[in-house]
Amino acid sequence: MLACQRSKRNLQNEMKGIDVSHWQGNINWKKVKANGFEFAIIKCTESTNFLDNKFEENKKNGREAGMLMGYYHFARGGNYKTEADWFLSKVGDIKEGELLVLDYEIADLTNPAEWCEKWLSYVESKIGFKPLLYTYHSLLNYYNWKKVSDGNFGLWAARYGKQEQYPNSAYMPATGSWKYFAIWQYSSRGKVDGIIGNVDLNTTPMNLETLKKYGAKEIKCNHLCPKCCK
Repeated sequence: MLACQRSKRNLQNEMKGIDVSHWQGNINWKKVKANGFEFAIIKCTESTNFLDNKFEENKKNGREAGMLMGYYHFARGGNYKTEADWFLSKVGDIKEGELLVLDYEIADLTNPAEWCEKWLSYVESKIGFKPLLYTYHSLLNYYNWKKVSDGNFGLWAARYGKQEQYPNSAYMPATGSWKYFAIWQYSSRGKVDGIIGNVDLNTTPMNLETLKKYGAKEIKCNHLCPKCCK
């Protein structure tokens, strides 16, 4: 697992990112980039039949603005392989350094770590690098995530509601069985030039090149997308 200190850091000096979906509407990605944001993680799919209708537009425009991009699947806890295959069929090409993420927010599965580890490992077997897991503070505290952390899948942890305290380390998210988080989603009420309304805000103690090590090692196509990469 890539080491990333989560204490004794001034996170105001760390790299900034956003995560978005169709709920943010039309985004001016050049303004987002000019506002000091360097990475963005965008919604691709959900469950086994939902494709975010802004995914292709956000992917294209975010790349053109020079953002490091990531793509996430919102889990519904059905058949892990069916959900993973749906995601892989829609995510398309992945450039070097770009991230894949499983967004897991379900509180009623008996063993979420087992489900997530299966999804993450299956996607890794298809794409050749390890996706990250996104989940939030209370789930990280409540469940045993050792199966996922032992698989060396990186953690994107969420904790907000005390945005006024950022970057006070006392309000950083739990990390469960991980020693470190790769990314911290610290606010759901961010205001960013180029986006109308609220947007999730993220930070990472890593620089851009280190964060890319969680992503694709080279330009990838899983050959499951409708338009095979040339």
